[in-house]
Amino acid sequence: MNADLRSGSIGFVGAGALGSTLARAMQHAGHHLTSVASRTTTSAERLASSIDGCEAVTVQDVADRCGVVFLTVPDSAILDVASATQWRSGQVVIHCSGASPLSILDSANRGGALIGAFHPLQTFGGSDGSPNIMRDIAYAVEAESPLREELETLANDLGGWPIALAAEDRILYHASAIAACGLLATLVKLSADLWSDFGQGSDAGLRSLLPLVRSTLDGIERRGFPEVLTGPMVRGDVATMQSHINALAARAPAFQPIYR
Repeated sequence: MNADLRSGSIGFVGAGALGSTLARAMQHAGHHLTSVASRTTTSAERLASSIDGCEAVTVQDVADRCGVVFLTVPDSAILDVASATQWRSGQVVIHCSGASPLSILDSANRGGALIGAFHPLQTFGGSDGSPNIMRDIAYAVEAESPLREELETLANDLGGWPIALAAEDRILYHASAIAACGLLATLVKLSADLWSDFGQGSDAGLRSLLPLVRSTLDGIERRGFPEVLTGPMVRGDVATMQSHINALAARAPAFQPIYR
């Protein structure tokens, strides 16, 4: 089996935010993308038109034409897509889910393909995302050798770094990512909404809090924990913290358990 990701044609099944951004980043890194399929023809054609020599085709056409196929469909669709497609010996099939096990590609493996998982630890906001967001990030890699080494090289090609992920660690890894991204975003939203309780409005709150959030994240990167921590909790200012709790109890009781 040939696991060299640079020696042959690469195809994508799934042209949403992740698939489109990863495909363009791979093209910029010198990989040869030739085929793309997606749930809607429009999204496949949009991605194909942005990559020289790439064509929008069917899922089976991608599998027939390409030696390496990335499945960048929603997690819930990976099993169905993999099972409904005819794979061949010597092919490479890779899913890009953070939480799904490698066994979800067993049908491809039974067809003789090498299988792997390649998850960019990044958030994606749309199908027109810049390939630059694929730089300076971690890529979780799970595969048997020699594909594992090829995926690790791909992470480096894209300007990031690989992390080896064992099958039993995948869910905990993904939970960490969701906490760092989704819970942070939710906390910022709830904090901004507090501004409506003192007459400023959540839009003004978000605008005012974002520089503080950015500065905090920058401090985490530059100084780490616990040095980045500031405020009354670090100073041991119990009186100020109690005043916060009392005010929240009176005017924003739903937020008080979050603060405590």
